[in-house]
Amino acid sequence: METETCGRTYFVSDLHLGAYPEVERTSVPLLMRFLDKVEREKAQLYIVGDLLDFWFEYRTVVPRYPFKLLARLRRMVERGCRVFYIAGNHDYWMGGFLKEDVGLAIETEFLDTYLEGKRFFISHGDGIATTGELGYRLLKGILHSKLVSTCFRLLHPDIGMVLADLISRMSRRRSSKNNNQPNLQAFVRSKASEGFDYVVLGHLHRPKLFQVAQTTCLVIGDWIDNYSYGVFENGNLRLERWRQSEDRQSPPTYSQQATGRWELS
Repeated sequence: METETCGRTYFVSDLHLGAYPEVERTSVPLLMRFLDKVEREKAQLYIVGDLLDFWFEYRTVVPRYPFKLLARLRRMVERGCRVFYIAGNHDYWMGGFLKEDVGLAIETEFLDTYLEGKRFFISHGDGIATTGELGYRLLKGILHSKLVSTCFRLLHPDIGMVLADLISRMSRRRSSKNNNQPNLQAFVRSKASEGFDYVVLGHLHRPKLFQVAQTTCLVIGDWIDNYSYGVFENGNLRLERWRQSEDRQSPPTYSQQATGRWELS
């Protein structure tokens, strides 16, 4: 369990950098300006998985395509921001580079932490908030095995990145077939019974903020279609959207569902 932290906290997930080049012409500059805001406020940032569509650390090679973003995160750390990274299902093989060279606090499973005295469970959500479709879980188990990692490392990086794109496409297709809601509700209820005040998840791409058994759950959404993110400050967890048309923070718009769930629109 992490020690208590304070101050404004932001949550973002699922940029999948490298997967959607046309979208990234808009999404990446907007994310950079969002990071400017976080840095100006000296806030802390939780990246809740799949910032990149594929990540593999060779011993002496770093992929080129995420360089500007990783350099930007490094600058934030150097200027006093705490940046946490919770690994997602596309973060297949994480080594020491993101921690030692970029300066991110890395967690490969989940975080059990306190913010302003409130207990948070923070996880990407893969394998937790899904129904667990068998083919998808088998693919995940294979990709995360040491044997596959060792064999992949023997490939030339240019060949490896082409194969990585194919693997990521397969993972996205499998993930998109899952029906998330039933297990998501049950999972939040189980976390409520364990004493968590808040549950924060990525992975599902559809932003939501709802409550189960006095525990508030934030599903962050993505930075592909929604440009959504979470903010926790003064005991209040909010779901907000970075408006592309105005390129500035704008109040979220919610619609209430019959279940009492509030969804970003």
